[in-house]
Amino acid sequence: MSWSCHLIGKAPRVAEAVVEALAKVKCSEPEESIKTKVGEIVAASIAAMPEAAAVKIEAMGSQSQAYDSAGKTVPGKVTNSLTLKIEPIWGFVE
Repeated sequence: MSWSCHLIGKAPRVAEAVVEALAKVKCSEPEESIKTKVGEIVAASIAAMPEAAAVKIEAMGSQSQAYDSAGKTVPGKVTNSLTLKIEPIWGFVE
């Protein structure tokens, strides 16, 4: 499974929109928990910004079956990939 969220806007609305966007995609564990934590991290980061600040969020992740060194699947194990970028946008003109 994979998921992604790319948003640009005023900090408070982006914080809300990230939670909304991530909630729409249901994943298997532990990916669902990881995705939830991403929303919490984004919210905490944006909460420290001025309300008038513009921000760009790029968040994406995926989960896949784990394989051993011989290329055989490892039962009950998965691998996860996660990218998160939170970038204030300076010089934003309305």
